Amino acid sequence: MRNLPLYAFSTARSAVFSAEYLVLNSLKALMPGSEKYSEKMDRATAFAARAAVQELLRRDAGNIAAGLYPAAVLKPESPLRHMGRIPKLLADGVSIYWRRSRGQTTVFDSEARELLADTPRYYHRNFHFQTDGYLTARSAELYEHQVEMLFGGAADAMRRLIIAPLKKRFGNTNGKGLTFLEIGAGTGRSTRFVRLAFPKAKIVAVDLSDPYLKLAEKHLAEFPRIDFMQADGGKLPFLAEQFDAVYSVFLFHELPLEARKAVLFESRRVLKPGGFVGMVDSLQSRDNTDFDDLLARFPHNYHEPFYRNYLDHSMQGLFQEEGFTDIGTDSGFFSKVCWGAS
Repeated sequence: MRNLPLYAFSTARSAVFSAEYLVLNSLKALMPGSEKYSEKMDRATAFAARAAVQELLRRDAGNIAAGLYPAAVLKPESPLRHMGRIPKLLADGVSIYWRRSRGQTTVFDSEARELLADTPRYYHRNFHFQTDGYLTARSAELYEHQVEMLFGGAADAMRRLIIAPLKKRFGNTNGKGLTFLEIGAGTGRSTRFVRLAFPKAKIVAVDLSDPYLKLAEKHLAEFPRIDFMQADGGKLPFLAEQFDAVYSVFLFHELPLEARKAVLFESRRVLKPGGFVGMVDSLQSRDNTDFDDLLARFPHNYHEPFYRNYLDHSMQGLFQEEGFTDIGTDSGFFSKVCWGAS
C-alpha cells in the first residue's frame, strides 16, 4: 500500500497533461486540412492505451516503493512555471500546424541556422514539425512539456524504464566508482532520474544540441559530477573502455539506420569489458500489436523520417550484430527497453 499515494499522484499528473493535449488537439481540429493528420484512436486502441498507461504508472510507483529509485523522481515543477508555458505551447501548436499543413520540415531561424554546421545532415530538420527543430532555447523550453502532453503524462515513467536493468546490472549500489555515458541527453530529464538512482556515479551527458544541453546544465545545477558535452553519438570524443554503462532514451528512432549502427559501434568501443549498454525508445513493429496502427501513423503525423525504418529493424538484432551479449528487453506503454553487455 506504500505505493498508493505515489500512484495517485502520477495518475493526477497524467490527467493534467492529457487534458492539455485534448485542448490543443481540439484547437488544431478546427483548422482547415486537419483531417489529413488524424490523431484520433478507435475505441479499442484508446482503451488499450489508457490501460497501458495505468499499468506503467503502477509499476513506476511500485519501483519507488521498493527503493529502486527515490520518490524525488516525481518532484513536480512550480505550477506557475507549468501554467506560464501554456500560452507559448498554444502559439507554438499553431506554428506547428501551419508547417505541417505546408509540408515544411527544414525551417530554422537565424539562431538555429548558425548551429547547423555542427550537426550531421540528418539532424537538419524540424522533427515533430517542431519550431527550429532541436536547435534553439525556445524549442528546449517547450519540448518536454510537449512530449508529456503527447503521451498523456507517461513520458517520464517511460524514461525511467532504463533504471531497472541498470540496477540489475550493478546491484544495490549508489553508483560510487561508476561512470555512465548518456547519449542524446537532451534537456536532462533522464539524466536526472539516473542521477537520483545512482547519486554517487559520475555521468557524462552528450547531445548534438547546444541549447538543449545548456538547459540541462541549468536544470541539473544542484547535482555534482555531471559533465555536459556537445558531441555526436556516432563519433564519440572519448578513448576506448572508459565507461561502465552507456545508455540512451528516445534517441534511436530519430536516427537513420547507419547512424544507429554507428552509435552502437561507438557505445561498445567506449565501454569497459563487461559494461552495460541500454536504451529506452519507441516500441517497434509487433512488440505490441495493440499499437501497431499508431506506430504506422506516427511518422506521418509527427515528421519522423527514419521512424518506419526503425520500426522494421529490431534493436535486439542490432545489438546482436554489434556483438553485445546477454541481451534483454522489456516494454511499457509506447516504449521498449533493450539492454546488453559488452
